[in-house]
Amino acid sequence: MSKKPLKYCFIKWEVGSGKWEFKKVSLLRKLLFTSYFLLLISYFSVGCAPKVAPPPQYIKEELSLDEAIKKAGSDIEVLKAIADIRIEKNNELYDFINASVLIRKPDWVHMRIYKFGMLVRDFMIKDGELYSLVGNTDIKLRSVANEFLRSIFWWEDLNGGSMRREGEEYIIRAENKEIHLDSATLLPLKQDIMLPDKAIHIKYSEPVNNEGFWYPSQLEILMGDFRFDVTLVKLIKNPHLGENDFRTPLGDK
Repeated sequence: MSKKPLKYCFIKWEVGSGKWEFKKVSLLRKLLFTSYFLLLISYFSVGCAPKVAPPPQYIKEELSLDEAIKKAGSDIEVLKAIADIRIEKNNELYDFINASVLIRKPDWVHMRIYKFGMLVRDFMIKDGELYSLVGNTDIKLRSVANEFLRSIFWWEDLNGGSMRREGEEYIIRAENKEIHLDSATLLPLKQDIMLPDKAIHIKYSEPVNNEGFWYPSQLEILMGDFRFDVTLVKLIKNPHLGENDFRTPLGDK
């Protein structure tokens, strides 16, 4: 088989010469140039695509705390999160995991953790009890589940709290937490939680829309020496639950 580069001919009219001329051009070179050009166009098209902002549907309203909680979460019973989580300890990479999380009111959490596509942990918090379905039982799993619950269901456990408006933010203060909301969208901006043994700081950013349900897709969680960078690939509102989603090893649902 010939190893010569593929060529093709095209006809070119030489201005002033009054004649047509045949030219040979490397087809491979032409294809490489075209591919590079298309990749360049694609890169700039994606990079320059405008971000869509959540609708400022509450911009003209002055809400009370009860009204804000009702509008933000009263119609949410279950959330399903698909997440990528980068974990750092003392500013160095500690781990990277993928997670599928079901959260059901008031405080049920079913979390599956994957590494390299393989299920390594499957555990559940239900009625205050920890159940390990895959992997060893580890009390730290309870803390992981609780942080996810606090981060996403931010409107829970605000009894006796107060809310005031400062500029474009609502600031909610409860017994052990402070939450900042965008006053126009009611999306969380940051949350500080003070517990007896630790402080947790959460920042929210990059709001996205999933079938009319807006949520912050990027969470930064700081807790002691650890930092969790959470990307919510998808957050699904009130998904259908299977009969085994919250079934414990004891057989209850």
